[in-house]
Amino acid sequence: MPEIDAFLICYDVEKDQSRGTNYHKIMEYLATGKIIISNNITTYNNRPELIQMVQERDSNIALPALFKTVMQQMNYFNSGEHIRKRKQIASENTYRKQIERIENYSNGLFK
Repeated sequence: MPEIDAFLICYDVEKDQSRGTNYHKIMEYLATGKIIISNNITTYNNRPELIQMVQERDSNIALPALFKTVMQQMNYFNSGEHIRKRKQIASENTYRKQIERIENYSNGLFK
């Protein structure tokens, strides 16, 4: 994966059982630090530094143009700052960290 410049996610939200979202795969890609070009994933709508996505939730018609734009500006999208942000998000959301959050929350409920 170190030689990959970008990841492409292109789900048909009408046909995909998860409605166009694969959070495990997104975390895997974010952990590399490289830009993700994707269909619309509402969880990341306000995080363009992490994922570049089409605006329409139910259409990927704009995806080829978005792909072209990102590929032409790869130095910007894969700048050191952007790579660090993506890796940081992934490292803050490992299974271990999520279990610790749940455990801390549960301990607060039952004290």
